[in-house]
Amino acid sequence: MSIAPPRTRYRLWTAGLVGLVALAAAAGAVGYLRWAPGAGTPPPARPAPLPAADIEVRVHNFCGGSCHAYPPPDTFPRRYWRAEVERGFRFFEQSGLSLPAPPVESVVRYFEDRAPEELPAAECPAAGRPLGVRFERVSYPGPAAPVRPAVSNVNLVRLSAPTTGAGPLEVLACDMQGGRVMLLRPADPAPAWKVLARVANPAHAEVVDLDGDGIRDILVANLGSFPPTDRRCGSVVWLRGRADGSFTPITLLDNVGRVADVRAADFFGTGKLDLVVGVFGLHAAGEILLLENLTENWDKPRFVPRTLDARPGAIHVPVADLNGDGKPDFVALIAQEHETVVAFINEGGGSFRKQTLYRAPHPGYGSSGIQLVDLNGDGSLDVLYTNGDILDEPYLYKPYHGVQWLENKGGLLFEHHPIAPMYGAHNAVAADLTGTGRLDIVAVSFLPGDKFPDRPARKADAVVVLEQVAPGRFERHPLLTAECDAVVCAAGDLYGTGRADIVVGNFSSMTTDHPVTIWKNLGGPAAGSPRQRPAR
Repeated sequence: MSIAPPRTRYRLWTAGLVGLVALAAAAGAVGYLRWAPGAGTPPPARPAPLPAADIEVRVHNFCGGSCHAYPPPDTFPRRYWRAEVERGFRFFEQSGLSLPAPPVESVVRYFEDRAPEELPAAECPAAGRPLGVRFERVSYPGPAAPVRPAVSNVNLVRLSAPTTGAGPLEVLACDMQGGRVMLLRPADPAPAWKVLARVANPAHAEVVDLDGDGIRDILVANLGSFPPTDRRCGSVVWLRGRADGSFTPITLLDNVGRVADVRAADFFGTGKLDLVVGVFGLHAAGEILLLENLTENWDKPRFVPRTLDARPGAIHVPVADLNGDGKPDFVALIAQEHETVVAFINEGGGSFRKQTLYRAPHPGYGSSGIQLVDLNGDGSLDVLYTNGDILDEPYLYKPYHGVQWLENKGGLLFEHHPIAPMYGAHNAVAADLTGTGRLDIVAVSFLPGDKFPDRPARKADAVVVLEQVAPGRFERHPLLTAECDAVVCAAGDLYGTGRADIVVGNFSSMTTDHPVTIWKNLGGPAAGSPRQRPAR
């Protein structure tokens, strides 16, 4: 089913000049989702700089009423602010708005005078003792393909198990570069990847029995374009499971911006699964949609869309009952210049009340992912959150990137706690890796080698375990450095050992063409570095 596109929106320019500078700073890339525009023609010459006191007032006033936070000068080194300001002015000029803007040279000087020469280094102290478990690295070649895989999502599922949900976990992976949805069963005697379906640019996949026939299906969020774009090339593809184990692709939604996430729940209370769709888009084509399930005949599925939020930049839209009223709600991570975590509380009949759970301190924060999980074991769902988007020029090691915890204090109030800084932190998931009964965290970073050639010298962390040694207190255990080529990870028991293993997707590595690396949990006390076994 296709829908008519919503009207084009350019609300990014309505916040004023500093908002535009913020947009330039925030127009980076959540891995594969967003980018910074090219330089283009420089703006025309501006009048001489205004006095410092005058420009400070005008900069702050012009940013007043913005939907995002003011961009502090210390978010970039001094030498980069001219390019950021000039890019912001280009956005402003393209908008056609007739707002009074401060002179560009005055704005440049305002930020340069307040910016540091260099960003400070992040403090990333490792634990003073070894992790209590050992890991063994295992990987398997992917199916033959003309391009290396770029794994944008890994999900641990029981796709092949009976309807009871028993059986070993399997690895469901989206290869965004090769256009493949693939499955690996690590517990098999001879594990091998199987291509389940081909989708242009799959960003996320969820297992669900959408049509209620007792056979598991897969919902795929399809970006529709590997390069970022505002074209309406995104879609939601239903891989309808068949009794013989095959899947039939059926498009449920198209003609929208690049779709980053899709989740299913009975939002209307009708007994049918509806869909919430996170359309990242880019600058204008993004939104969050609710697709009401009005299907009568599953050979002709019918989903009717409505817009719940018109902002571009939605990355994840996980579902949960946040207020305990029995109705499914969801939480959205909205990036771009918004950099916010928003709860959508289900009030019935397709109506949702929005409540902001967290707003990042500045629009260049680089939000990259969320997971809903009871991190401290108090019975309430928290938000595990990463910010580490780095694919915007200039390519910098940003000390404010890392792993964050939004602690649920009740009444939809969430308290922010920084857990650990991590350059390029792109995804984190919680699992009891050490067998203590407390949830630990595994996090991965994305610092592609062509943009960060000094990452080996920096010893930048690529895979980190954050061991929860007491409720809310974590110690850092790097498992891998320098190979910062992952945008996704997952954790769960792949081998039936009762221990949680780690799966890390390969997005940009030039040293292997294996889709994922499994860090097999061997248990027992660690002895030095994690063991490694040659790839099979």
